[in-house]
Amino acid sequence: MDEILWATEKLQMEFPANYRYLSETPLFLFGHENSINQLDFEHYLESLLMQLKTFKKASPMPVNM
Repeated sequence: MDEILWATEKLQMEFPANYRYLSETPLFLFGHENSINQLDFEHYLESLLMQLKTFKKASPMPVNM
């Protein structure tokens, strides 16, 4: 959970424009008949980290003045 919070905060701080479109509730949680397990959270973390990586790649490099 700490890693999920870290990734979510990083997305919010570094990419606020993209963060507002980030779904806070992962789609894989809907439709589970059983309880949510550790693997579900690991997959969610992976998806957050992937989005973070994608946003970083798409961002223009800062220009040093």
